[in-house]
Amino acid sequence: MSTPAALPAARTVASLVAGRGGFRIAYHGIALGLLAIWGADVFAVYASAVGATAWIALLSSGPEKAVLKLVPRLPHTAAAVVRTALVTAAVPVAIALLLVVATAGSPAVVYPLAAAWSAGVGLMTVAVAVHRAAGRPARDSLGFLVLAVLLAASVVLAAVGDLSPAGELALLVLVTLGVAAWSGRAVAPVASLLTRPRRGVTGAVLRAELMLGLYEPLGSAGVGVLYAVLALSDQRDSSTTLYLALLISSVVGSLTLYLLRIYQPVSSLRLRGAGGPAGMVLARRLLTAALISGVLGCALVAMLAENLSATALIALLLGFEIPIHAVISLALFVLENAGRHELTIAASSAAIQFGAVVLLAAVLVPAHGPPAALWVLVASYAVLAATTVPRLRANTEPREA
Repeated sequence: MSTPAALPAARTVASLVAGRGGFRIAYHGIALGLLAIWGADVFAVYASAVGATAWIALLSSGPEKAVLKLVPRLPHTAAAVVRTALVTAAVPVAIALLLVVATAGSPAVVYPLAAAWSAGVGLMTVAVAVHRAAGRPARDSLGFLVLAVLLAASVVLAAVGDLSPAGELALLVLVTLGVAAWSGRAVAPVASLLTRPRRGVTGAVLRAELMLGLYEPLGSAGVGVLYAVLALSDQRDSSTTLYLALLISSVVGSLTLYLLRIYQPVSSLRLRGAGGPAGMVLARRLLTAALISGVLGCALVAMLAENLSATALIALLLGFEIPIHAVISLALFVLENAGRHELTIAASSAAIQFGAVVLLAAVLVPAHGPPAALWVLVASYAVLAATTVPRLRANTEPREA
């Protein structure tokens, strides 16, 4: 399997961003369409299920990043990396579909259906990442553009067919899995996928997937915790407010993470070599900036909370949350693609941030609603930065991955 040796051309990047951007616009746009069709009360059922399970799509981030990081570094084990990544990404889909069968006919079926949809998006993400790593980026952009069109069409069917949230989610599952199968065709020669890897290779790939895959799913799971706390504190209707507030953040955040993925194969090679020390310096600077900005944002909102409306507080918090998330993402990207020790630091930092979200949400969100939920996210970024920077000061030289 050949791998890119140079930075992708601007035209290729633009095409990939257009495809993934079109999908993200459709993904969030259908929520607005369904809100208009169903009204706030019915839409809250959809928003609660999708919001609570969106993190499942990010379970694929580990397999995806393993493909993009390890295939360039270890070309002789590329087939084992690809096979392991695809199987790992398919497991959440299978589990979610089994839960759909088990809860069929129950109002709770919306949750496994939403989980199956998210898992299907994750599986497709891994499949097209293999194509990108092999120099076939068009499979990525075209696949997600097709999916975007079909997602938009599903809203029309929801209106014409008077679909319930469960019916709409079932349609989304079928559409997404169908496009994933079409996009994933011929990801690699069948013979190479069936070749037995050397002993220990599969276990090493799985460990890399686990470490690489913690930040994004734990971050999204933290958002799921916020939705859950709102529901448990009899504020389920506020799920719609939080969902809409995070639309812009999610679009910008997804674009940032996708751009990092596009450049990951080349970055992985550079950070392994002479660019490693400079990468560590950059990571420390980024995390320091995130820490200062996070503390400033939290303090400012706390001082203004009594004088501003909930809408104004949410807008102010988004002004901090969006850029801080981008800076944190870039810093952890550098650590993940440096050495083994730095990857461990990045993974543990992601777990620390999730723990901060859980603790702060339990204390603040029941009493203060959606503004407190966004405040918790900003504060959790500051906690991540504050606990990561000290561990980097003594580690300027990245160790081998």
